[in-house]
Parts: sequence; C-alpha cells; structure tokens
Amino acid sequence: MNRYMIYMPVGTQGRLIPCGRDGSLTLGEMETLVDGFIDVLDSSLEPEWAREPVDGIRLVVGEYARLCGAKRNDKATWLYCRQDGDLIAGDVLLCAAVDGDLIGFTKPVAKTICEEFGIDMEDDAWKD
Repeated sequence: MNRYMIYMPVGTQGRLIPCGRDGSLTLGEMETLVDGFIDVLDSSLEPEWAREPVDGIRLVVGEYARLCGAKRNDKATWLYCRQDGDLIAGDVLLCAAVDGDLIGFTKPVAKTICEEFGIDMEDDAWKD
C-alpha cells in the first residue's frame, strides 16, 4: 500500500511526499523537509481521520524554526492541538502515529483531510 505524508510548506501549495516501503520517511528526509531537527506535536485531528487504527495524527515541525525566524505556518497552527495562542513556524509534515512510528496516509485519506481542512495542494497531487 502506498503511503504519503502531507507536506505543508509556508507560502506555497502543499504536496504529497511518498513514503518508503515501511510506510514512513527516514529521519533525515523529515529533517530536510522541515529544515532542521524535528519535533513531533499532536494535531487537533482525531485518529479516526486515518481510517485505520492509529494512535493519533501528528505534526512534524522544525524544532528551532521559530527561534531561527521561520515564517508562521497558518494552516499548521490551525491544525495544532493546543490552540493556546502558540504558533507553528516553518514547513510542516502531517502524518499518523502508530506504536511510536510516524507513517503516511493512503492517498484517499490524504485527499479527504486536505479537502476538509482547506490544505491547498499542487494541481497534480491526486493523479495516479
């Protein structure tokens, strides 16, 4: 089964990032996409959005993005669980968590999440 993480860069359309055979990305790949060490935060999405048994839906963010002056990521901030006035900065990945591992979504699940939560994606994101 092909899996994808939803990449939400600041200031441009999102895109699907294909996962490896294990359904995930390597730590290095995630660090490249968020431009530095990663931090994993809970999102406001319920696990049921994954349409399979998962522990939760997570945001993978750059650990020091705010400190390094990255721009605010409004979409990721809106999807952030705490909603305590804190903001998310920099490029972000949206994925699921299972037993401590971060995995991508199937394409139909990713499409539903993007459409429901207004994540603007590249034009060819849903082509097979």
